Amino acid sequence: SEEIDNDPGSMRNRTFIVITTLTDPYGMLKETEKPLYGNNRFEGFGIDLIEELSKIEGFNYTFIIRQDKKNGNKDPVTGKWSGMIGDLIEYRADLAITDLTITSAREEAVDFTTPFMNLGISILARKPRKAPPSFFSFADPLAL
Repeated sequence: SEEIDNDPGSMRNRTFIVITTLTDPYGMLKETEKPLYGNNRFEGFGIDLIEELSKIEGFNYTFIIRQDKKNGNKDPVTGKWSGMIGDLIEYRADLAITDLTITSAREEAVDFTTPFMNLGISILARKPRKAPPSFFSFADPLAL
């Protein structure tokens, strides 16, 4: 018998529409000889994460693919969101998982989890070199 959970905030026994993009290594189509259907068509870090969360929290899910791979931007004139952010706001999807940059505008529109993957991509710059101290540099704080 299935557990009944009366907590309205619970994920247990609910079915979620999860939108993603086919972007390596987060979401990819499995390469097989035989045709696959439903959620079995997909693999990747994001796919695996949703699968594991569903086991822990007891929910079901159906993946849908955002074919244009647009994450979402707010139209400055209409205020409407495009892409996956728009899909969440307009209730076309319940959850989204992909490689998505968190911006302040997006944070105002939807809730984000803590990022589950950090690729360590950074911009590096040379530190400026300090001039070697002069003989009387100890007196610099006293200079007018």
